[in-house]
Amino acid sequence: MNPTVFQDITIKVLLDRYPYLLKLFMDLGLLCPGCPAEAFHTLEDVTREYGYDLEILIRHVQKTIKNHDQKNIPKKSSY
Repeated sequence: MNPTVFQDITIKVLLDRYPYLLKLFMDLGLLCPGCPAEAFHTLEDVTREYGYDLEILIRHVQKTIKNHDQKNIPKKSSY
């Protein structure tokens, strides 16, 4: 995934698309989910608000998505 895709994505769209990211946000102490600003705040806005590094947050998001996707790949049947 290209990081530029994520820096401009709103928190609402991101969580709607990848609801399992909620745990990541909570683990990082980011109170964005449920906040009225989630509808228009982007990941870039979040990093400014919380003092996080944008690239690091994007890597966390990407890693969580990748790990979730890999867990949900159907296993081959051993017939």
